[in-house]
Amino acid sequence: MPSPASQALGLSLEQLEAQGVLPKLDRGTDIKGPDANNNGVRDDIEAYIARLPLTEVQKRAAMQSARVQQKSLLMDLSNKTEVKALGDASLAATACMGEVFKGASISDDSLSLKIEAITANTPERGRRYMQYMRALSGTSSPWPEGNPCEP
Repeated sequence: MPSPASQALGLSLEQLEAQGVLPKLDRGTDIKGPDANNNGVRDDIEAYIARLPLTEVQKRAAMQSARVQQKSLLMDLSNKTEVKALGDASLAATACMGEVFKGASISDDSLSLKIEAITANTPERGRRYMQYMRALSGTSSPWPEGNPCEP
């Protein structure tokens, strides 16, 4: 049975979500979570990005970042080639965010960290993300040349 403090925190989170202060996130135990349109981004994270006061180009960059984060939870961590390729894709998403958010009122770093945090929003997802980070440890990726943003 949850403690009174846990119950109060849960109620506070629900109120903040209802007010739109925090995004309403899927908290299921399924690592993948719902992705009805199969675009590689969980539906709750896609809805969060859609509500942000961003340009369409910035939203596409945020979705690119969210896709990389989601893939990190679902990939075969024993496949070093895949892990390295996702590390490269992650760096490309970072470069894209940096380019499209230059001079914006919202920081690309703060949005990237928020997407990372809300993607790994359950104990199961958090553990899986840490496993990916361990698998990525010791690899390196070159800074992308040209336009790092997906079309």
